[in-house]
Amino acid sequence: MITQHRNHSCMRLIWGVCAVMLFCTRAATAQQVPSDSSRADSMRTVRMAPMVVTATRSEKVLEDVAVPVSVITSDIMEREGAIRLGDVLAYEMGMALFDDHGMGLQVQGFASDYTLILLDGEPVIGRTAGTLDVDRITVKGLSHLEIVRGPSSSLYGSEALAGVVNLITAPPAEGMQGSASFRIGSHATSDMTLQMEGGRERLGARLVVNRYASDGYDLTPGIYGPTTPSFADWTGDLRSRMVFSDRVLVRLGARATIENQESVFASETDGLLEDRYNDEGRRLEWSIHPEIKVRLSDKVRLNTTLYGTSYQTETHHRRQDDGFVNYEDEFDQTLAKAEMQVDVLWDTKHLTNLGGGLIGEQIGGSRYGETGSDPNPESTQAYFFAQHEWLASDLLHFNTSVRFDNHSDYAARVTPKFAVLVRPSGKIRLRASVGSGFKAPAFRQLYLSFTNPAGGYSVFGSLPMDEGIRRLEAEGQIEQKFFAISQLDPLLAENSVAFNLGGSVEPFVWLTVQVNAFHNNVRDLIETQPVAQKTNGSFVYGYFNLARIYTRGVELEASIKSQLVKQSSLDISLGYQFLQARDREVVTALKEGTVFGRLPNGRDYRLGLGDYTGMFGRSPHSASLRAAYINRDLDLIVSIQGRWRSRYGYRDLDGNNLANRSDEFVPDYAVLGAAVTKSFTVVQAVEAVVQVGLDNAFNHTYPTLVPSLPGRRGYVSLEFNF
Repeated sequence: MITQHRNHSCMRLIWGVCAVMLFCTRAATAQQVPSDSSRADSMRTVRMAPMVVTATRSEKVLEDVAVPVSVITSDIMEREGAIRLGDVLAYEMGMALFDDHGMGLQVQGFASDYTLILLDGEPVIGRTAGTLDVDRITVKGLSHLEIVRGPSSSLYGSEALAGVVNLITAPPAEGMQGSASFRIGSHATSDMTLQMEGGRERLGARLVVNRYASDGYDLTPGIYGPTTPSFADWTGDLRSRMVFSDRVLVRLGARATIENQESVFASETDGLLEDRYNDEGRRLEWSIHPEIKVRLSDKVRLNTTLYGTSYQTETHHRRQDDGFVNYEDEFDQTLAKAEMQVDVLWDTKHLTNLGGGLIGEQIGGSRYGETGSDPNPESTQAYFFAQHEWLASDLLHFNTSVRFDNHSDYAARVTPKFAVLVRPSGKIRLRASVGSGFKAPAFRQLYLSFTNPAGGYSVFGSLPMDEGIRRLEAEGQIEQKFFAISQLDPLLAENSVAFNLGGSVEPFVWLTVQVNAFHNNVRDLIETQPVAQKTNGSFVYGYFNLARIYTRGVELEASIKSQLVKQSSLDISLGYQFLQARDREVVTALKEGTVFGRLPNGRDYRLGLGDYTGMFGRSPHSASLRAAYINRDLDLIVSIQGRWRSRYGYRDLDGNNLANRSDEFVPDYAVLGAAVTKSFTVVQAVEAVVQVGLDNAFNHTYPTLVPSLPGRRGYVSLEFNF
């Protein structure tokens, strides 16, 4: 059974506050406000220009945002044959995917746990060792993605130190319509989706049901067990809207996912016997998101959101011979959130956003409570944010924001940010921003209490550390301690100061060039370190604020939108990123000449700064391509997408804490995909869409280094729209 929580006091507190907030909102809607001639759903007015909400927490024209933002529409996802979030982000400029407990996303050189993933503005939870697996999220039912690069803690708090990716679902359409699609590909990979939506002017709903499954694949036939397991993933997503008056819009979102996966592996016992096991896994997650938008006057809007979500996993290793369960692990995370935001449009030049909320979070599982501490630790958080936008003139646009976070487990934080947009002409935009960000200690870094029965080592979070060491000492398991445990400083949040400078120019109607330079300074980075040694020779590990790093680089993108003839066009986007991600202590040691490398033949040699390519998993150079030929006369789209990344370090064989030997790197590689999409009318009001595609055309595989590259894969899909 998946772990069930017994202590829900913080959840009851949050939902109690939610009820009060709803009452206040309802009271506001009861006021008599003179109606105007606007439509009942005027708060959903569709504009021709691209609009984004993530960068400023209010709707704004994309080209007038003062920070680096990009948008990926559902049209792009569909023509490229993308079915999971990782498929979309893989070909975005400056985005890098990395295998580490799932498919994680790197932004501006930061690891996955520094980027906040949102669904309609609310956080997606469920990370393993900091990684949120982007391949677990289907893109079916999405309208578009919004990607904000650079620290966004001044609006979103922790986990937004590197940036924000916001998944925006499509609103329910008026009238009745639907679609059904089926896709089959290599490795018996299938994706089936049914979408139904409908409504009238004041009421609408949209339901999406998706099943994604695969038999997995095996890139190492000489080793018992597949490279990736077989799985079946079901997702249901419901979105509805209700317009109660010209001033009040209510939205409700609900989502649930369940996945079962199976695999096999073998292990040696005493170096002689081979035991074979079945690896069984299960994941269950759900979320619910009611939202009320009230237009109190022509210049004041009130937005109240409630959000609850849960993420649960369980894993069992069952011996095939006798069914003995050798290992089992359970994890359960729950989050409840209530928030209010007020937008005040003072005049045509000034807009203020004020907001605040409460968050309650609780976890449990096999790796918590081992020392006798609370097996279901929980935390509470209150936060307030403010933002002001000032359109000083047609030339200058200023944006200032600040957020205060008060958390039950670490010191209060204040994170400011300032950005400016300069528009010398209608063809040129210049952007600059400076801001601070922070990442709070993760639950595992605070509460983990775990001993590996096979390896014999133990890991404690900062809170149960003292108690855990005392227990091991009482049991006679401690040989020596490296620190006075009771005198260790409490764990601090990681901090950063970031600078972004760039802009865009349109030298021709068909060409847009964008560039952005960034520099991030991070201190108090949390890392693991041995704190004691056991009598069995293994170590006890803890979490400490140790490292200081920096990431810096340049991102360049050129977009071409050319009308070839009357009914055909060509869209091309080329991106490039130069990145340096370095540990300051390593840089200092290299400059002082105290770092040495060792060749496979055993010879040592001194390393210089030029031998340092950066932190593990970061490519200094990467490039991306998105291209599409669209023929409207033929209802035909040909899409090509590709990505390339230079070599990057992944291991340290000579003990110097960096990659410097050729056998410590993953070689550079390129991935190219293509898809051909053809639409035609079957009968009246029924359209069929056929797509044939190919992924990883160059057939690159690195079974142990990049297990997410399964080689060349083909697929075909059929969709009916009615």
